[in-house]
Amino acid sequence: MIISKVIDTVEKYRMLQEGDRIVVAVSGGPDSVFLLYTLNELKDDMNLTLIVAHVDHCIRGEESKDECRFVKNLADRFDLPFESQSFNVPLIKKAMRVSTQEAARNVRYEFFMNTLRKYNAKKVALGHNADDQAETVLMRLLRGTGSKGLCGIHPFRDGIFIRPLIEIQRSEIRRFLEDSGIEFVIDSSNKEDIYLRNKIRNRLMPVLINEYNPNIIQSLVNTSEILRKEDEFLDMLADEHLSDIRIYRDKKSIALDILRLKDLDESMQIRVLKRTIELFSKDLRYIGFKHLESIVRMLFRTGSNKSLNLPRGICVEKRYNELVIREETRGKDFFYSFNQIPDHIRLKEPGKDIEFSVIKPTECLDIGLDPDVAFFDFKLVRLPIIVRNVKEGDRFQPMGLNGTKKIKDFFIDCKIPRSIRRQIPLLIFDDLIAWVMGLRIDHRVILSESTKEILKVRVY
Repeated sequence: MIISKVIDTVEKYRMLQEGDRIVVAVSGGPDSVFLLYTLNELKDDMNLTLIVAHVDHCIRGEESKDECRFVKNLADRFDLPFESQSFNVPLIKKAMRVSTQEAARNVRYEFFMNTLRKYNAKKVALGHNADDQAETVLMRLLRGTGSKGLCGIHPFRDGIFIRPLIEIQRSEIRRFLEDSGIEFVIDSSNKEDIYLRNKIRNRLMPVLINEYNPNIIQSLVNTSEILRKEDEFLDMLADEHLSDIRIYRDKKSIALDILRLKDLDESMQIRVLKRTIELFSKDLRYIGFKHLESIVRMLFRTGSNKSLNLPRGICVEKRYNELVIREETRGKDFFYSFNQIPDHIRLKEPGKDIEFSVIKPTECLDIGLDPDVAFFDFKLVRLPIIVRNVKEGDRFQPMGLNGTKKIKDFFIDCKIPRSIRRQIPLLIFDDLIAWVMGLRIDHRVILSESTKEILKVRVY
């Protein structure tokens, strides 16, 4: 019996626990109606709480409104809570500059998550079936993908999204509903061959079934499951390598040891990079093989401070022996000028504070102990006091050197990544760069035996 097959899938992937509260996504179509019917059958035995959730994408006018009313009546018939929301997807699509499908998917999942939080639910049940799985595998194969893409739709994702029908074919669902006299609605847009999925469903799949393999749906489902198991094992290996290769991780970046990464086989290099990006961004939809190949090529190029911008604001940067994956940042110009020595400056752009104080030589006990504190001979200070970021051609005389040096070359010598150079403030006395903050002061303003007063500057 078809209900037993659904239960087998639920148990196989451990989708449900006793007492779960579940948001059930119901469009009104046959799959989602059958999903709701099945979960309602399991409700008492497993002490489940069900919440019916419906999204109107405002694409098909009155037809969409009719579907919403149908789902509302269905929820009432089962005596279940009902939540719905309308989204102007055509307008959102234009504003976000994405496809209709992506805009609809984004608002749908946002609504489901909001409903989940509202009812303190644990799971969101979706009505994807075996045909959807087969179509997804074919669609990704036609567009080009690796083994992870051919894994298709995951039956249980992120511990939240469950797909109890993922091993049930569409024909089985339709036959059960019709034999049981259970009503459902048909989305007229499914018949239109506008989107690639519809073309695969309406044109390609019938040809494959009739002329090549009548069991093509099950074959593709089996293939996706085999690849998913292998992919999970390889991801586990990649995570083990990643734990050895990773140097540090914070909210905005992950750094990998390039030498250890280069020691891996190329296929594992790519997988480790994919896992790293996935950990960082939680989304691999826009990261293709060409992006990963470009990162690997960058690893083996001579030189350092090379960078690569990926979709969705991800930057991959080679910093000497580190590969840093981080949020893309664009350093803003900043310029602050004072005609008298200030007590305190807040630098909004790089997010730093600077304190100034004039002290006696006898109070100067911590010279050289903190790189973020500098001491200058007060008689050599010239107004205005200027704080800004580096400009092309800037030069200073690093303490201990006889001649001047381009700050750009100084940064290279100090192995300062190009991405953060514009965020390092320069302290300037009139037209003399007195301090590259946190790094080195200018030799021409250092303390001497004749120094009577000292300007102490601290950046934090």
